Amino acid sequence: MALKEDLYYKSPIFIQNILTSIYGKKLMHERYGARYEQKLMQLREKDRSLDYRVEQLERLNAFLLFVQQHTPYYRELFRQLDMKLPLTSLDQLALIPVLEKETLRQQNDEFMSEVDAPVRGRTGGTSGKSLQVAFMREDIQERMAHLDYFKEQHGFYGGMPRASFTGRTLTAVDQKKPIFWRMNRPLNQLLLSIFHMKEENFPAYIEELNRFRPVALDGTPTAMVEIARYLLKNKIQLDFKIVAIFPTSETVTEEMRSILEEAFVAPVFDQYGSSEGAPIISECTHRKLHLHHETGIIEPYGPDGEVVVTCFTTRGTPLIRYRIGDRMTLSHETCGCGLNGPVIASIDGRGTSFIVSEKRGKVFEGDITTIARELPNSVLRLQVEQYALNRVTLRYIPDNQRFQPKHEKILLNEMRKLLGPDMLITLEPVEQVKQEPNGKTLIVKQSMK
Repeated sequence: MALKEDLYYKSPIFIQNILTSIYGKKLMHERYGARYEQKLMQLREKDRSLDYRVEQLERLNAFLLFVQQHTPYYRELFRQLDMKLPLTSLDQLALIPVLEKETLRQQNDEFMSEVDAPVRGRTGGTSGKSLQVAFMREDIQERMAHLDYFKEQHGFYGGMPRASFTGRTLTAVDQKKPIFWRMNRPLNQLLLSIFHMKEENFPAYIEELNRFRPVALDGTPTAMVEIARYLLKNKIQLDFKIVAIFPTSETVTEEMRSILEEAFVAPVFDQYGSSEGAPIISECTHRKLHLHHETGIIEPYGPDGEVVVTCFTTRGTPLIRYRIGDRMTLSHETCGCGLNGPVIASIDGRGTSFIVSEKRGKVFEGDITTIARELPNSVLRLQVEQYALNRVTLRYIPDNQRFQPKHEKILLNEMRKLLGPDMLITLEPVEQVKQEPNGKTLIVKQSMK
């Protein structure tokens, strides 16, 4: 991986664009096949007057029967529980114990289903734990169909040009040319690096957006807000119109929504998913959040708004009553938009804290959590604390059985890619990450004077 990245960064920019498009072609084959087309057509033609709970129970039972047959962990768990399938009500799902991230991490192999699941997902997650999961192609395609159906409700269709603000390291940290984007031609997608979001670079970003003329924006909302503030501050209007903004990964506050909508003169429609494969939630034309009930079930858990999720599109690494670490406010509301799934009052648990880097500008929590994704589940938890503009400490809890000395070098390299070569980075293995006075354990901690 390091050699491939080194060759990519040393290549001319036009070669990097070609390599980006080659990778985009690979993603197309994974995400847009027969199952995608079938599911998208079903969603477009669906009778939404029916009770969603009937379909949810059918999908749940099919999922549970699948994991009983194919997944070692659940095969043994269901034997111990003497589970009788199929279930006769959704309430019976509570018979299965809550799945903790640490159990998934420690017994990762036992959660891998004995099926062809070639697509790998890695995440740090909101808890800072590194996890690896596998997906069947059919599940990835079904998820993409749901996401594209959501976007269709707001006027964006596959093949239209879109600009994506991404945490992928598209450009070398020390790149001199103000070309902080790459082109994914198979998906007609302009990928904009969020790691050069500094005021002196904003004119170049704006010029490229005006040249490309996307129909929609998506990606990290905090990065989009940075440009939006610049547009408003300098009274700049873009030369094109977009139909919608689709933020991902982070919580969108009302202030952020207002700034984005004013600067880009387009509505914001939020969405929720996860690298582990949580059920999909999306915002409708009436500005309400709906669970795509065909993709899973969300249950309240504990007194602080935390939820557990069961996702039907995770057959490679099944997640049943999974404690994902996010918080939501559930609702018994109904909506007149025509969608018949449950309404989610709010999504409360995705962080927007950041580290400030001279080279990279603001580096947000959602991207910092990815630094352990190249490791084989060998880090239990991590925290980055910033003491000065050029000095941070990365604390991590190593797994005593899995962690190897070379993994520390990987962590350091990933941090340098995110924060730049001039950042002084101290690695500090710890037995535990201290809680704050309010009881929370932070992933990003700001201690700059």
